[in-house]
Amino acid sequence: MKVMQLTVGVVGTNCYIVYDEATREAAVIDPGDNAKSILHAVAEEKLTVRYVLLTHAHFDHILAVHDVLEATGAQFVCPEADTWLLSRDNMGQFRSLARSYVQDTPDILAGEGTAVTFGGLTATYMSTPGHTPGSSVIKIGDCLFTGDTLFRHECGRCDLEGGDFSAMLRSLKRLSELEGDYKVLPGHEGISTLDEERAANPYMLQARGR
Repeated sequence: MKVMQLTVGVVGTNCYIVYDEATREAAVIDPGDNAKSILHAVAEEKLTVRYVLLTHAHFDHILAVHDVLEATGAQFVCPEADTWLLSRDNMGQFRSLARSYVQDTPDILAGEGTAVTFGGLTATYMSTPGHTPGSSVIKIGDCLFTGDTLFRHECGRCDLEGGDFSAMLRSLKRLSELEGDYKVLPGHEGISTLDEERAANPYMLQARGR
């Protein structure tokens, strides 16, 4: 498994391209903006994109969805509880950034345990509400793509519509209780590991009653 990370958009969203080296089949996670750079990376590696996967549906994670879907013919997977956020009407103060935004209908509505396979890889959804009702962590191999649930030494904000700090703490506790260590690839800023977050993330420590 190979993972490419691109930082896109005005708030520095991490878009990930995950692919099977043998089959060159791929998934694009959170194409937040700048479809041109995402598609260039896909073409450079000669990849076939099978899925566009969202960890959640805030504007900064979805602006390039349409262009990537149109160019690749991929299937669109969105957490079911976040489909209301796909509308331009729910972009609030950021609506002006989405002049060319086109809303797409998901092919697959994801919930707890939803899994899709590309090449020899399986992406499995874990429901981790708190940042949004549908916020999810996508597990692929030894990687957790945590969206805006878990950041390095931080967690996602819970003061936007649909946010719930109590739910966030429950989600962080659940992640902390996973067996073994994982790479943590968040929706913004730097990568981490689950062991590091168990030891140093104040919100995860709070969730664990430490």
